[in-house]
Amino acid sequence: MKSKNINIYFIGRRQGHSFYRFFPSKIENLRKDEEIGFKKTNNLSRTHNINSANILFYRNKPEKTTDQLVNSLIQQSKKHDDKLVINDINSFYNYDSKDRAFKIWQDNNLLCPKFLAFSILELNDINKISKKIAEFLKKYKKIILRSNNETGSRGLYVIDSVNEIDIILIKLKKRINKLVKYRKDTKIICVEYLETKSTNGYRDLYRVHVLFNKIICFYVSTSKKDILYNSLMSEKEIERFIRKNHEFGLLLPKVKNDILKSVEVLGNNIGAVEFFLIKNKPYFIELNPLWGGHAARNGFGNDNMMTYLLKNKNELINKVPNIYKWLDYKGFYNSIYSNIIDYYNNK
Repeated sequence: MKSKNINIYFIGRRQGHSFYRFFPSKIENLRKDEEIGFKKTNNLSRTHNINSANILFYRNKPEKTTDQLVNSLIQQSKKHDDKLVINDINSFYNYDSKDRAFKIWQDNNLLCPKFLAFSILELNDINKISKKIAEFLKKYKKIILRSNNETGSRGLYVIDSVNEIDIILIKLKKRINKLVKYRKDTKIICVEYLETKSTNGYRDLYRVHVLFNKIICFYVSTSKKDILYNSLMSEKEIERFIRKNHEFGLLLPKVKNDILKSVEVLGNNIGAVEFFLIKNKPYFIELNPLWGGHAARNGFGNDNMMTYLLKNKNELINKVPNIYKWLDYKGFYNSIYSNIIDYYNNK
């Protein structure tokens, strides 16, 4: 019989381990209104004593997580393998290194971009690597050249000309020479640019939030830019934004199993998984266990777009309920922590 009141212990880069465990602090990497949603959850309390915890929740920000920190957290986790673990540190590299994620997805018959990966040692022969990338570009016409473990657009270049390769390779090599000192799995990767533009030039990016093999929420962003950012949407995208979110809600039951599998095979139980749709099949590109960004702070698009969505909520909520579930940050995070409690009590 599980205890009525469940204790959760948060672990981050500077929280809950080593000497940090002696200094109670604010939960790391809090999303907007997450703490309010957490406090509204019945029968769930935060503890600052790991031994009294029923649940461990790792909240280390991936791009700030060094190998030294991973090793420290893994050693700590071995002492508490009887507890429910959320965002298990043992699976960190599976999602942090995008080439590892792609390989795992491929091995499990999930669709994702084709790619090449080059270690710091291989980059000693930069001419050989340049030729391989040129061949890859010739095959796919347009590619992404980037570091394998940075977020956003950091260390990321879209290339459609062979003349760009050497210049960008030199820039990236300098970049990863610094990163690899603290994160030894750092590489340069060459990734197929998935051409998903519609006839009117739009690309759509899908993000689905998963917890314990259950879909909690989703949303679709749309833009004419090569690199999609939610913040770049404007009132011009409103009609397509609403239509694409509605259409994906109808399609979701058909692709649900692949989406859940994409998180599970990486060894994780929480995350926002991103993908493109090609012929109604998901091509996975990234898993972020601690999602954030513009949508998690400010909603969708610019101020005019958000004003429209809020003003027309009563008219739109039945068509795109996912949008308004997400925008209710307090309710959304309350549902996250309520699902954690339900899972713990039923496991």
